Amino acid sequence: MQLAQEPLVPGVERDAAAQELLEGVSSLVRAVRCIEHRQLTNDGGLRRSDASVLKVLLKGGEQRGGEIAAKLGVDASVVSRQLTALEADGLVSRRPDPADARVGLVSLAPRGRAQLEALYASYTQQLRTALADLDDDGLIAAAATLQRIAVAITEANQVVRRYPKTGD
Repeated sequence: MQLAQEPLVPGVERDAAAQELLEGVSSLVRAVRCIEHRQLTNDGGLRRSDASVLKVLLKGGEQRGGEIAAKLGVDASVVSRQLTALEADGLVSRRPDPADARVGLVSLAPRGRAQLEALYASYTQQLRTALADLDDDGLIAAAATLQRIAVAITEANQVVRRYPKTGD
């Protein structure tokens, strides 16, 4: 891999390794979004944000809408609107929380589970085809590296949010 020779943004000091990482991650995100868009369009109109909500429910089981919003990093009102639409489509179900009747618990409906599983099965097949030259060990190593990068960036961003610069 050849490192970038020119600054990504004119006037900003060049850090070739960081620029290569940024460009590589950006390219990966674009490629994955293309796969997602194609699959979501072929799947009958499920939006990426809806798939994200369904995935949170698949991984975490029944939970409150506010918990889903926190995991996705969005406002609870956004998730509330999504849940209303997903419930109308039969993809999630809601029931009152026995511990607090003012709050509802949301779970993944069988139809939502089936739709999400079909979507991710298709993603997996496309990735396997595209990355056929990598064995399982190579894929696992790549996934571990990407996860470490994601965690480091997320943690750094949380520190910045908690301790914003003052006096500027």
